[in-house]
Amino acid sequence: MQTTISKYCGDPPKDHNMTEHTKLTRYSLASVVYESIRNSLAEGELSPNERLNIRSISQQLGVSQTPVREALLQLIAERALTLNHNRSVTVPLLSAEQFGELRDIRIALESLAVQFAAQNVSDKDISSLAEIHAELISAKSKQDFKTTLQLNRKFHFSTYKLSQREELVALIDALWVRTGPYLGLVYKYENTVPSPVHAHQLLLDAFARRDPDAAASAIKQDIVAGGAPILEALKNAPEGA
Repeated sequence: MQTTISKYCGDPPKDHNMTEHTKLTRYSLASVVYESIRNSLAEGELSPNERLNIRSISQQLGVSQTPVREALLQLIAERALTLNHNRSVTVPLLSAEQFGELRDIRIALESLAVQFAAQNVSDKDISSLAEIHAELISAKSKQDFKTTLQLNRKFHFSTYKLSQREELVALIDALWVRTGPYLGLVYKYENTVPSPVHAHQLLLDAFARRDPDAAASAIKQDIVAGGAPILEALKNAPEGA
């Protein structure tokens, strides 16, 4: 979480009431902290069961502990983080059943999104997506998995936004925040034998044909293949691990 927050905080306008400005600034800071932690979850920078320390986050982001605490409480309310009995805050541990359920919901919603996208996509959009995918493959070949995960998210959501369905994209985004911490484990458990054709390329080919059903099939393949080793690892994990 490398977000720089100070740039969001300027001097208050001279004609503003200081109390109102203070409330606004605190709210703005909490929003920035919230987005920073949320992005770290969605992009797999935080691991399952990882503990979040309020003091460490406030020091890292250069803010007081109050907006950090407010951001964490919001993420706890959204089930993106867990508040434990000892008051510690951690990234949730999902059971195989929970992960499988979230995967199935992702398949349903993301398939719907790419079906809409296939009807709206332009040749320029396809070229842009192909460039993102090429950057992803390059980063992965260098074992730069942090960049790979960031580019993977960029590819997917650049695709989903083409659906022109804001509510649908928002629902998908929330699911990525819930499952993102497990994305970083994909490369730990990934099958060393690569697929003949990457699912992203299958999606691009479907877009080129403006084929909604093929697009849905490609995104399902991507989600199932990516989640399979994680799901298997969760099923075989010792109870309570």
